[in-house]
Amino acid sequence: MELTCTQENLKKAILSVERVTSKQISLPILKNILMETKNGRLILSATNLEIGIVCNVGAKIKKEGSIAVPAKLLSDFILNLPQENNIEIKSNNQLLKINCGKYKAIINCFDSSDFPIIPKEKNKHQFSIDNNIFKDIINKSLICTSLNDTRIEFTGINIIFESDDIYIASTDSFRLMEYKLNIKKSERFGDLVNKSIIIPSETLREVGKIINNNENIKQTLVFIEDNQIFFNINDIKVVSRLINGKYPDYKQIIPVDFKTEIIINRNEVLKSIKIASVFTRIKEGEIRLDIKNDKLIVKSESLETGENETEVDIDKKGDDQEIILNPRYLIDSLNTIDSEKISIGINNGESPMGIRMINNKDEILKEYIYIIMPIKK
Repeated sequence: MELTCTQENLKKAILSVERVTSKQISLPILKNILMETKNGRLILSATNLEIGIVCNVGAKIKKEGSIAVPAKLLSDFILNLPQENNIEIKSNNQLLKINCGKYKAIINCFDSSDFPIIPKEKNKHQFSIDNNIFKDIINKSLICTSLNDTRIEFTGINIIFESDDIYIASTDSFRLMEYKLNIKKSERFGDLVNKSIIIPSETLREVGKIINNNENIKQTLVFIEDNQIFFNINDIKVVSRLINGKYPDYKQIIPVDFKTEIIINRNEVLKSIKIASVFTRIKEGEIRLDIKNDKLIVKSESLETGENETEVDIDKKGDDQEIILNPRYLIDSLNTIDSEKISIGINNGESPMGIRMINNKDEILKEYIYIIMPIKK
């Protein structure tokens, strides 16, 4: 293999694929990035057998070939190089030679034939998602997934396909997020209608990082087949296994109506909750929200630290209410919302509380809801 490519393109490709290289001692080949040339392109691939990422790089190919390169060594060398125009790469047997201006390296590599095959999609995509919307969905859904794999389905994100829309949901049983999304459907979308899948949270985390690092790419094509999901982000392809399991019927948890709804400034309520959390343990502690007349009163107290109370102005419809919550769940939600105002809905102190966004026209956005289960006393 012999080629020349730009330093910028190679760095981007390495950043896209290296994170999924495996640390498994039993399969050392998974610690490598596969470098190969096909059809005048340099292709970098990495996998941990759960997620695979393939990235195409524009290059001037002089001689085709393939080699498996230790990911950390390649990354540490390339990413620390000063800015240069081009990088020259040449492989000979199990050695990879890299020249970049005054900087040269020879890396001991492995036979590419030992690298596992990363699956490819067989058919056309079923739908596409605008990447700005996709980033928002990923950020909002990841905060609700469980880190405990006792119930494996809670570690993933659920997608329900209906004829006109898809519903994206995640929960750890203490809070729940649902996002109703309009998508650009292909003629194959009908294959998915009335079906449901669970995507591993780590897969969407990697997809989100790729989208963030490639802001010029406007949409992602999505393929689902053979219990796998494929994301095509221009020259970058991500494939992942789906989680086998049945997602809970979460829709019955979401209240249809709320007895009390308040409109409040997001930054003001976020600040008050952060201050309240200073006086309680933010991970396991609790705060009290009292809705009285035209005020939201945020309270916290503990024997060790003392107590705190903050008042925030609100617009209210309905009865006065009080509810006890874990402050971390509120902070997580409000940190992913970018609207100036939010709507908070409560039925009573023992029922789920709902948070929605409000647009510039002061309309409540029904497409998204974040549910928090109260702490019952």
